[in-house]
Amino acid sequence: MAYGTEALVPVEVGLESYRTEVYNMETNNFGLRANVDLLEEEREAAHQKNMKYLLKTAQHNDSNIKKRSFGVGDLVLREMVALIPTKQGKLQPNWEGPYKVTEVVHPGTYKLETLSGEAIKNTWHASRLRKFYQ
Repeated sequence: MAYGTEALVPVEVGLESYRTEVYNMETNNFGLRANVDLLEEEREAAHQKNMKYLLKTAQHNDSNIKKRSFGVGDLVLREMVALIPTKQGKLQPNWEGPYKVTEVVHPGTYKLETLSGEAIKNTWHASRLRKFYQ
């Protein structure tokens, strides 16, 4: 149970079994020390396996995402759920706008303004925007 050793069932302690007959204290201690020496390598292997799993999971999840990019001057619609999450009803519109992209802050993040030229104070992620076609 500790460091790879197995526990004995109480019946095995009182009766002779193969495990109790071939047990040798020196070889057991040597094997335990060898396991402790290899512990860091086992941890590193587990870490590498975990990182590989996380990378594969991220690639799988990213394959379902639609890449959207907008340029300065493009007209976009803004998602209403992101704007007012508690005021969303069944018959409410899903998109609001159009708005004009004024600045690309970071790839996928944009500053918007209304068509009348009033700036919107927050930045918006591309996943919350949709291209507006006239």
